[in-house]
Amino acid sequence: MAALTLAVPAPTKAPAWGLLQDDIREILASLDGCFNSTSMELCHSVGRIERIVSALTEVSSIFDGGVGSEAIGGLRNAANALLGVRQVVQQRSDEIATMHGATCQLRASMAEVLRCLKVLDIYGMNVKITASGLVQFMEFSDTMRTKLGQGVTGSQSLDQMLQALTTSLQAMSLNDRKLDLECARVFPKVPETLLGEADKLQAHQASLGLMARTVSTIAMAIQAELHAAIAAIQIGDRVRQRLEHVLKGLSLLDPEADTSVVLALLAALSEAAAREYARDTDSLSATLERLRAQCQKFGDLKPDGSGEGDADVLARIACSVGEAHGMLQQLEHADNEGMTTMALILNTVDEVTRRAKAIAELRLDVQHMAINISLSCRTAQEVGRPVMVIANEIRTYSNRLDAIADSIHETQRNLSEPCHRLQARASPSGATTGDLLAQFLATIGDCNTTARQAMQQAEDEAQDLRSHLSSATSALGDAAALVQPMLQVSDSLREASLQAGEADPGTTSTVQAMLDELARTYTMGDEREVHNQTLDDRYTKIATVIATAPEGMAIGGTDDDDEDDGLF
Repeated sequence: MAALTLAVPAPTKAPAWGLLQDDIREILASLDGCFNSTSMELCHSVGRIERIVSALTEVSSIFDGGVGSEAIGGLRNAANALLGVRQVVQQRSDEIATMHGATCQLRASMAEVLRCLKVLDIYGMNVKITASGLVQFMEFSDTMRTKLGQGVTGSQSLDQMLQALTTSLQAMSLNDRKLDLECARVFPKVPETLLGEADKLQAHQASLGLMARTVSTIAMAIQAELHAAIAAIQIGDRVRQRLEHVLKGLSLLDPEADTSVVLALLAALSEAAAREYARDTDSLSATLERLRAQCQKFGDLKPDGSGEGDADVLARIACSVGEAHGMLQQLEHADNEGMTTMALILNTVDEVTRRAKAIAELRLDVQHMAINISLSCRTAQEVGRPVMVIANEIRTYSNRLDAIADSIHETQRNLSEPCHRLQARASPSGATTGDLLAQFLATIGDCNTTARQAMQQAEDEAQDLRSHLSSATSALGDAAALVQPMLQVSDSLREASLQAGEADPGTTSTVQAMLDELARTYTMGDEREVHNQTLDDRYTKIATVIATAPEGMAIGGTDDDDEDDGLF
């Protein structure tokens, strides 16, 4: 800002108050320009610092228990799940072997059941032949053969289910062997790599979060001091009001009256305003310099070595996930086959239970028929003895059916219990694990991108903040340069007061009226103090002592308070 040149009048006998008024108006206009610029730059600075705090808060929220840290935790859990895949496969292989053995035993038992039923059918036919057409034996034989036929049909159906189950278990075992080979290829390298990179990412995120919190603390301190600086901008309003009062005083001067006292008072008022203004602008300038120094603490908002570090870590994680892709596909295939096979196992177990119950019931039916045939043999005379022999054989095979049913009950537990254990140990499928890994990887990438963008925004805003503070400091420097013109006005008023000569006693009342009118313009306690200090005993000063008033009534004109009416 160019130096303000005042048209200070040369000492003459003629009053030159109009020129002084022009000088004061020019100062006031310059004040408005300087403080408007300072205020505008500081308001822009407030917006910048608010955006910095917001950006850094976003970074902190991402990494301090937010989605970023949750994704890291999920990545670590998925890696641990991959570490346990081979153990799961080995456990499942053991269970498959147990179920395969149980299935083979059940098929053997069903083959024995079918053989017994075939033998019993032959014995039923022998009963008809030996009984030579006797009605009671014929009915027993037909009923027994019908029940035996039903038993054969049910047993053959179960045997077919067991055959299908055997095939499924073999396929499941083959899938697990392939899966184990894939596991051997990627274990333990891939899961351990994922865990190691997850730890690096977590450390990286922690450093970002710590840095964001540290810088955010600085930013909030700057924010608080910046608001205080904006509040201090009112010093321009204070000095402008005080100079306007001086301007008002010049307009009150009566050339015909003694003006030396009023001019001396105006000189004192303008000097006090200039001194206060100089002190306040120095203080505000120091505040802005502190703010600029604090802004330098922002420094480079990129953590050491983090420019591409997180991208490298994410690339290595993506590579590890790619290496595990074949294993995850095989795991998905094995899991899908396993789910289908377990459903078949449970259906087969239910069918085995029903068939075992049916066999036990059939055994009772056959045994009752054998007993009834034996009883009928007592009245059959010639055919009774040979039919009795057949009935005894029927009872023998019915007891064998009973033993087979007990064996089936025992064996089916070796089929159902491993199946239930596998269901209880069921873990996320390969597809689910792969999807989770991809999801966590994408989330971490998004979080890191968001964090870098937020940090870049904070850095850009910090640079703009420094620029605005520099501009505000420059504008305030121009405003501070107005102190000298203000003091020149005060010197001119004092010189004019001295040139006015001795006071004319005849104009005391006129001077008092000018002083009273000037006093009514004051809005600040300091102005009243200067007023009273400047006047001698010939003139009435502004009352500063509170008079005693009747109860309930206040006395006006008491201005001894320190309140500043000029502060808005």
